Amino acid sequence: SPTSPIVSSPNLSSFSLNLNENFSGHYTSSERPIEVNKSKLKRSKDEGLSSAMKLFETENNRLGKMLSESATSKQQDGERLDRYIKAKEFRDETKILMKNLETISDVRDYLQ
Repeated sequence: SPTSPIVSSPNLSSFSLNLNENFSGHYTSSERPIEVNKSKLKRSKDEGLSSAMKLFETENNRLGKMLSESATSKQQDGERLDRYIKAKEFRDETKILMKNLETISDVRDYLQ
């Protein structure tokens, strides 16, 4: 290069001392072989896909847990409702059984 100092000896050939010159096998990112850039892009895509799959799996597990908890809660609510209905029927039947039927003039008045 014109601005690089040239070193020469009487019995040796001259060479440049410019250390900014590209040497074989050393590339900047824009000068890399296409295969290297493709490989880097594929690795980046694979890492992104892996990250997305982990996020999907985590969210899927969380949703499954929520659905399971909801189903358990609904089952418990159903069991509570069944117990409430049975207790109410038992109270109503007990009320009728404990009533002195001789004092009721009309059963329709009692049931209203």
